[in-house]
Amino acid sequence: MAKIAIIGSGISGLTAANLLKDYADITVFEKAQSVSGRMSTRRAEPYFFDYGAQYFTARTGPFKKFIQPLVNSGVIERWNARYVKFDSDKITERKAWGDADNEPRYVGVPSMNIIAKHLAMNLDVKLNTRIVTLRHVGKWQLFSEQSLLYDGFDWVISTAPSHQTADLLPIEFQYHNEIKDVQMQACISLMLGFSEPLHLEFDAAHITNSDLSWLAVNSNKPGRSGPYTLLVHSSEKYAEEHLDADRDEVLKHLCYETSRIIGCDVSGSEYKMIHSWLYANNVDRTKCPVFFDQGMQLGACGDWCLGGRVEGAYTAAYNLVEKIKESVL
Repeated sequence: MAKIAIIGSGISGLTAANLLKDYADITVFEKAQSVSGRMSTRRAEPYFFDYGAQYFTARTGPFKKFIQPLVNSGVIERWNARYVKFDSDKITERKAWGDADNEPRYVGVPSMNIIAKHLAMNLDVKLNTRIVTLRHVGKWQLFSEQSLLYDGFDWVISTAPSHQTADLLPIEFQYHNEIKDVQMQACISLMLGFSEPLHLEFDAAHITNSDLSWLAVNSNKPGRSGPYTLLVHSSEKYAEEHLDADRDEVLKHLCYETSRIIGCDVSGSEYKMIHSWLYANNVDRTKCPVFFDQGMQLGACGDWCLGGRVEGAYTAAYNLVEKIKESVL
């Protein structure tokens, strides 16, 4: 049985692991303390926040089939949010996502990271293990940041963001230049926890002509039982320009913008925190090829291959695994 290392435990990494586990001996390496990637949830008792991916859609047959068991078991539910669009501080559109003519939006229950935790069940996942070097000596050897060696792998699949994948995989990798050229942009998440609800007339909002791009009442998603919370995403432009700015000033400004747009002062929130995502969205949303190098026995995939969405993360992994199974396994 082939031995495969998968780097990253976001949706792409865990999808690849699940689709390959009946054909190969799989080890997943994750640099963080838990699985999830950008399906992450931040806990700051009594508050918690889905501070990465907010929801997802299901438009392709394979992905619908993949999530159906999770829907059946209650791990995933439809989010029937009251949705609005803001142009600066003016609402220009209202929708009820629960209406029959609206495409379903889904979330994990009781948090987005529960999806990744469910997919990681019964997998060999090595947490707190950042792989920094690959070397091929008969088979692939992986070296961690702590100088630990993991060896004997026939295949290595990287599901890290494009720049990190390009830095990790050797320049001889067939698609090294293509991956290196995939540009990604940052986003800053603002998390706000309140002792009393704000009584907004919407649950989710996209925002234009602002330093914000998204706002959600996180505590109003299905299965959330904690106190009132807001999750705000900055615009990509603001994040790119302020990644190195003073964090207190960034937090203050994002709170000011949130207050201005919703017409309600959020400065009195009991909990305030920001998180910077260096690789949140693709600059160019065009579709990438399947990064499959049979000669070197290397592969790469991620949401950045197909536009940055959760379904794109799944589909990129699905396409890569199909290539591997057709050609190798």
